[in-house]
Amino acid sequence: MDLVEEYLKIAKKDLKATKILYENKLYPQSLFYFAQSVEKANKALALGLNEYTEEDMRKVNHDATRIYKDNIIELKQKYEDLSRNLNRLPELKNTDFIKNLGVEDTIKGFNGALKQHAEIQKAKTDLAFISPREIREILIKISKTEKEMEEGIENVKNFKLTENNLKETKEELFRQLENPKNNDFAYLLKKELSETKFTIQELEILIKQMYLQSLHYITISTALFYLAVITLPYSVSTRYPKGDLYPTKIYNRRLPIVKKLPDLISLQSKTLIRLNKYCTKYIFNQKQ
Repeated sequence: MDLVEEYLKIAKKDLKATKILYENKLYPQSLFYFAQSVEKANKALALGLNEYTEEDMRKVNHDATRIYKDNIIELKQKYEDLSRNLNRLPELKNTDFIKNLGVEDTIKGFNGALKQHAEIQKAKTDLAFISPREIREILIKISKTEKEMEEGIENVKNFKLTENNLKETKEELFRQLENPKNNDFAYLLKKELSETKFTIQELEILIKQMYLQSLHYITISTALFYLAVITLPYSVSTRYPKGDLYPTKIYNRRLPIVKKLPDLISLQSKTLIRLNKYCTKYIFNQKQ
């Protein structure tokens, strides 16, 4: 059986176990299986995009945030290479396209993200005692991204390509495909557009497909990243005593992560539905 499909199935069953254990007030066990569900979902997405192998997933172990760290490092390297090349071509560096690309600002953003990840790693144990305010802020960030992506999806669905805007749209599409952040699908689309004469209707469908895939991916990966951060300590702290910390004493209804777990379960449930649809449309169908 395909490994991505298997990870998805396990993620769903782990979430089901989470609900049952929570309802029976087995809070440490419930959090453990919730962390397992988030971990498997992150690994399914990473494997589905062909960015990682099964061996890579073993190295990631229980820390799904490492998946995002590796992606950031890879993208940062591409932008730094681009920056070095642009420094050799000042006439190109001063064009509007390159200025709008914001290479140096993007590199700074990657550095900030790597710093944030280092702080997360340093605070692994402290994350077990995340405050209600921090959980609310994370849920607000995810909700905000979700709304922005939903608006973007509606805009893409309403997009119509005509003879009048065909040339302009095609040129803009090519400019965006030159962005190093785009994935292999975008480069493949660019190649197809270069070599094939599409009708306006066919080109409109391809443009919508590219943007819709990106917007759906952002919605899913944003939720899974923050859930990975929240659940980072629970593969260990919920299972074993450490010093004066005993899982049976720590995890009770007064602990914010336990109190907010129903909300997190609801978010993970919604994210798994989206992830399953994403994989069915963009990953499983392409392998057939």
